[in-house]
Amino acid sequence: MAKEPHEKNNAELAQDLSTRPDSLVHLTARAEMARRAAVQDQWRSWIMLASAVIAAIAATASACSACSAYFAYLSSLHR
Repeated sequence: MAKEPHEKNNAELAQDLSTRPDSLVHLTARAEMARRAAVQDQWRSWIMLASAVIAAIAATASACSACSAYFAYLSSLHR
């Protein structure tokens, strides 16, 4: 019994892509490869969003630290 397209690995899908371009096997393999690429792109988008949020948090913490050090410096001048 043949595997479903989502059960095949990339090598099996590549083999299916080598069939006639108008065959059902070729078309389903192509659709599965496109689906996998879309899922991978979505995952990359989430990773990029998470890294941007982490960078923003780090920048805010750095700014707070610099501001605190500046105010500590100013208060030491008035003593």
